[in-house]
Amino acid sequence: MRTRRLAAAFAAAVLLPASAAVLTASEATAEPTPEEVESDIEERNAELELVIEDYNAKQEELEDAEDLIGEIEAQLPELQAAVDASNEAVAQIAAAAHTGGEFAMVNSILAGDPEDFTDRLMMLQNISDAENAQLQAHLDEVDELETRQAELEALQSDADAILNDLEEQQNDIEDEIDELEVLLDQVTPDPPTYDNPDYNGDSAVVDFAYAQLGEPYSYGADGPGSWDCSGLVQGAWGNAGVSLSHNVEMQWNETVRISYEQLEPGDIVFYSGLGHDGIYIGDGQIIHAPHTGDVVRIADMDIMSIAGYGRP
Repeated sequence: MRTRRLAAAFAAAVLLPASAAVLTASEATAEPTPEEVESDIEERNAELELVIEDYNAKQEELEDAEDLIGEIEAQLPELQAAVDASNEAVAQIAAAAHTGGEFAMVNSILAGDPEDFTDRLMMLQNISDAENAQLQAHLDEVDELETRQAELEALQSDADAILNDLEEQQNDIEDEIDELEVLLDQVTPDPPTYDNPDYNGDSAVVDFAYAQLGEPYSYGADGPGSWDCSGLVQGAWGNAGVSLSHNVEMQWNETVRISYEQLEPGDIVFYSGLGHDGIYIGDGQIIHAPHTGDVVRIADMDIMSIAGYGRP
């Protein structure tokens, strides 16, 4: 039975008209149409935006880690000075205890398991309460110094790991951009010009967004002169005195959800997947920084599926 089916299939293939075979070969080698190229670019840009926003989030994490590293490094000299000063006081107590035959017990306290320090101190009946408190204060200061030093090492390790991730992501993004630019050469739309935008508002956010029209998209950019989507939103709201992170998902979490009916110029439109956002300017339109090869432009707000709306 299987042999018969194979024979029938072979006979059908032989009987195919030559024109069909030529058509198939032609289709296989056909150049993509501009519409197909644009669709491919759109798809890949949507994927790339998620990677770029993850890159932006890691940049924010790195800045936070570096801020904390700076804070701890500024504290360490003071903590070290306190420990050094208390070392001298402890040495005096130890010297006095040595004279009274209690030196071995003091050494036992200072060299023992930190968890047992309090119990050990209570055993020193021949040391005054004031000296007892001084020893405990010394141990607390040592503990604080060691804790902060451990935190610093952990943060430095985290910062190194984030930096390595950023470098890898940067290489991946730039490789993808190189490939996209090849596709973009096949469909080169003229960028829009906005010499005299028709806007009569008084919103610091929208005014700022309008002033950036026509400036190029650049991943990870937050101005001046070039932007990515969350960088433009951050810059526009920064112009109004509001601090937002340079990442779409973080901006989503930093804003209050509002409804479509509540939208006002300056509000933020977030898109599904939280890989893109733009600034609402009224009349169903946004200003946004779209993707590689494009510029900051005005667009209909329904350019893609909307996740929601936010207001800082």
